[in-house]
Amino acid sequence: MMIFFLALSHLQAQNKILFVTSNQDHYGNTKINASNHFEEIIVPYDVFKKAGYLVDFVSPKGGPIPVGYINTSDSLQKRYLYDGWFMDKLEHTMNPTEIAAENYDAIFYSGGGAAMYGVPEDKDIQKIAAGIYARNGVISTICHGTAGIAFLQNENGESLYAGKKITGYPDHLEKKEMEYYKAFPFSIDQAIKNNKGKFVYSEKGNDGFYIVDDRFVTGQDPSSAANVAHKVVSILKKNFSEGQAPKNDVEEVREILLDYIEGTANGQPERLRKAFHPDFNLYTVAKDTLWVRSGQQYISSFKAGEKNNRKGQIISIDIENDAAIAKAKISVPGRIFTDYFLILKYQGAWKIVHKSYSWREVPKE
Repeated sequence: MMIFFLALSHLQAQNKILFVTSNQDHYGNTKINASNHFEEIIVPYDVFKKAGYLVDFVSPKGGPIPVGYINTSDSLQKRYLYDGWFMDKLEHTMNPTEIAAENYDAIFYSGGGAAMYGVPEDKDIQKIAAGIYARNGVISTICHGTAGIAFLQNENGESLYAGKKITGYPDHLEKKEMEYYKAFPFSIDQAIKNNKGKFVYSEKGNDGFYIVDDRFVTGQDPSSAANVAHKVVSILKKNFSEGQAPKNDVEEVREILLDYIEGTANGQPERLRKAFHPDFNLYTVAKDTLWVRSGQQYISSFKAGEKNNRKGQIISIDIENDAAIAKAKISVPGRIFTDYFLILKYQGAWKIVHKSYSWREVPKE
């Protein structure tokens, strides 16, 4: 996706972050279910997405991963649990062989008991992490996800975090008498120390504890998920803010989507002409009939300077070479529209060539 050659330096940063997850569904050889911690995935994911980053998911085997520790009374978890776009990403995680380290600014290891298996010993994922770090990127972990960096070394076989402070879920807070713990392949604390890191933790726990040492950002438990994510964003913006070259594809697609959202809200038909291909059409279904409207008709319905009560939000952007799809939500009095866009790049510019949409009525309060 959107491959640039970093021989030209990291000036054309991809604004992408790689999430590492596990395929393991049991603790070792036991019958105890293991899974990836849903909150530890969606909280950082939400922070990164709002900061403008795209997120890819990888697992040792690729494909579906088990998720657990789900709290449907939490509004953020509930929103992502019923987001088909997002859940599809967890069902179709990438294989490490599909990943090129130069496409990512940071790597994030999510937690849950499953993180203890498959990921730590995966040589391909280790190489990806080392490659991201070598290009001024950030390595971040949370809770049991820290197990993923337990054996992390550079190409010379030296610890990548020798002398650095690292945290994760400590033995101090584990229930060592329980079968799940007895099935662990190693102790995170000891593994980090064996790899010449300085393992640190909060004895209290559940207090948002995290540690930053150079470009390693690690959190102790789920309560630190947002802290870790915000710190990663802060470091990336500092590292890659100066002297950036022309806007990358993600920024350009986001810009034309804003031309659409803001242009329709503020009565700016010139911005709509900038965003849309001249031959673009709109499609929807009304009374079980396909309804097609030309882009020119649509644009002509917005008069210059006439603002209206429309509020829009970009939900997602997915880019592959010169093609992209995007989703947005538009709120108007009494209705919420969901827009899907097909966007193509030609002659050096991105243009919306197709928009399909649906809507639902909003009950009056």
